[in-house]
Amino acid sequence: MEKKIEKIILRFFDNEASLSELNALLHWINNEKNYAQYVEYISINHLTNLALNKLDQEQIIKEINSRINSNKKPSIKKRALVFTNVAYVLCSLVIIIYLFTAENSNKDLKSIDPNMITLTTENGNVIDLENLKENQTKINNNVLVNQNNGTLYYKNDPIVETLTYNTINVPYGKVFNLELSDGTTVYLNSGTSLKYPVNFIKNLNREVFIDGEAFFEVNTNKSQFIVSSNNTSAYVYGTKFNFKEYPEDNFSEVILTEGSLGVSEISDNIKNNEILMIKPGERAKVNYSSGEIDRSRVNTSLYTSWIDGRVAFRNESLPGMIQKLERIYNVIIINNNKDIEEKYFTATILYKEESINDVLSYLGEVYGLEYQIIDNKILIE
Repeated sequence: MEKKIEKIILRFFDNEASLSELNALLHWINNEKNYAQYVEYISINHLTNLALNKLDQEQIIKEINSRINSNKKPSIKKRALVFTNVAYVLCSLVIIIYLFTAENSNKDLKSIDPNMITLTTENGNVIDLENLKENQTKINNNVLVNQNNGTLYYKNDPIVETLTYNTINVPYGKVFNLELSDGTTVYLNSGTSLKYPVNFIKNLNREVFIDGEAFFEVNTNKSQFIVSSNNTSAYVYGTKFNFKEYPEDNFSEVILTEGSLGVSEISDNIKNNEILMIKPGERAKVNYSSGEIDRSRVNTSLYTSWIDGRVAFRNESLPGMIQKLERIYNVIIINNNKDIEEKYFTATILYKEESINDVLSYLGEVYGLEYQIIDNKILIE
């Protein structure tokens, strides 16, 4: 493909193509051979919903013609243009003054990389937990971060009588640990957010809120410990369990390894009174579509080994495996081979030691998986 056409395509997706460029693209893409090059190019380089929605030749031609026509519309009257320019200048001045003021009032704040593990405090301050100056850093008198073992520690303060919350966010490709003020340990998996009290209050339920996946080792206490998500709540006293609810899934699940635990569904922000009790070695799966909770015996290590750096796939479907690998390695995987969608995969990966290249190489040798890697995108062919 010519560099000139490639640049026009890029400008087209950015809505920056000029009238002459749109005409050139329209003339070029009407050719079937050129259209085939276009499809191949965006499949490799522009794997976005916008690009994928414009694979149809008729639709792309219609879109180009629409933009050409909009560019040909007569210009507005001179007086209207003068008023528009005045409004633009005034608006620009307001924005400049606002930005100047904001910059001076927040000169000590730095932008945080969304790929970093962060802590958001009650007052909205965001702290990058991976780039602190010391290996062991005190956030305040009761909060300590140890970067060596990737753990955030909270110390109990019996004098505190008001609940305040912190939120920790762990992006895809990373894991982190948390010790709450009651001594409960939480292992946070990739793509997980947890909101929790800085200090638990005596005689009040200990409730935390999760979006993602975490393994809990709950410290025994007279007050009940509750883990809540958008659709599910788990009620415990002293136990070890795995709780998972990702926004893209149509279910949530709780795996109990030790102790006793009750699970309930949350519908329309009203907590269901029915609590299903499960025993060690059991899995409670909440199906959003039916509203039912299924209980079954499982090999718990298949669901909890991630806290030790291992992820086990046992007769895993390709879509399920792709979803997990995307979370673990923070990559995008596109399957272009429909023939292998019905295949099931068995493997164990050590994600702290093995790269995504190592995993794909193994799958290639054992299952004949063919792929190519472009930046953080993986195309299965």
